[in-house]
Amino acid sequence: MELDILMVIAEVAVALAGFSAVVANFSGNWTAAKSQQLANLLIQSGIALFASMVPLIMSQKADNVVEGYRFVWWVSSASYIFFATFCVAILALVYNLYVGPQGWIYLLALLANVAYAFISFCLLIQPLVKGNVET
Repeated sequence: MELDILMVIAEVAVALAGFSAVVANFSGNWTAAKSQQLANLLIQSGIALFASMVPLIMSQKADNVVEGYRFVWWVSSASYIFFATFCVAILALVYNLYVGPQGWIYLLALLANVAYAFISFCLLIQPLVKGNVET
């Protein structure tokens, strides 16, 4: 179940990055602020993609189902902390390591990361949408 959710999160992260590239390509008035927003969005999408792929790859090595998945979530949470830049995700991962690694906490941290990327995408396209409504 968790592995399917990880695949969906990875696909959403790639889609956000791809759509932001399309927006950047077709935007007429690109500014330094928009470049910073785009960089932030791409970083958050890349982190979500990476953090989704680590448990998928690590789960292939899990021999004992229960202990193997606990190890997968522990390694994934520990590695995700080093790359996460969103405070809510970092706190969730620290909590996950403290209480004993669980998949649902890891997935919530990933969801927070993707939500942050989505908000960045909305802020990136907001001036374009407002500009089209006014004309």
